[in-house]
Amino acid sequence: MQYGHHHDPISVAMGNASCCISSHYLGTNVASVALQTSSSVQTYLQNKATLPTLGLYNVGLVYSNRYVNVACKGNFHGFDAYHEFSAEVSLGHFFKPYIAIALQASYHGLYQSPKNGYVHSGGLNIGLQAFPFKNMRVGFSVYNITFSAFKINTENTRLPVIFRLGIGYHIAQKVLITADANKALDQPFAYSIGLDYQVIKALALRTGMYVCQGITPSLGLGLSIKKCRIDIGVQYHFKTGLNTAVGIVYLWNE
Repeated sequence: MQYGHHHDPISVAMGNASCCISSHYLGTNVASVALQTSSSVQTYLQNKATLPTLGLYNVGLVYSNRYVNVACKGNFHGFDAYHEFSAEVSLGHFFKPYIAIALQASYHGLYQSPKNGYVHSGGLNIGLQAFPFKNMRVGFSVYNITFSAFKINTENTRLPVIFRLGIGYHIAQKVLITADANKALDQPFAYSIGLDYQVIKALALRTGMYVCQGITPSLGLGLSIKKCRIDIGVQYHFKTGLNTAVGIVYLWNE
């Protein structure tokens, strides 16, 4: 199952780093909701191994205000014979200047086959980013803190439970370096290293590396055109080949 492993184009470009990146997408660390400074509509597509049947489709909305940011998004992954989908609602607030916290409620559906049909489940996710020093940030998130599961036939199949911890440091005003450690229960540790370089206001270059039973390098870029943000991320896995992600965000009250 791919629940909890949906990475936006910025994260893909930075080696799946997610805890501490500056993202205008609704990322795997739900604290990104609390840090949104503009209301927006966003969408992205991720394609694995250049196969349309392994595509991930995401669309989201953010309402940003001075009290509590509200966001919702939907995901679809798979094909006709087997697919996963989810709908999520998040609330977040930035207690300036030190900590951003968000809580997310999620609904999940899994289509197994024409014979077995759909199974459903729900869950809660939480995330935070802290800013202990001027140029440093620390991130932490837990996916499925409720240990929710699907009931398939007579057995419970648990949704992934994923812990993420990361640190980010601005070595210069335009350069952010991040490092994450990820642990899904019953899975080995995974590590991410990413770099974001804001070349000019309209252009960001990104690169990174994902390490889990092998090394997956990545790169990408981001373009800012007035109120639009366009982001591209590419990874190369030594077994499955290319993994690409493309996204666009429109900020309507920036």
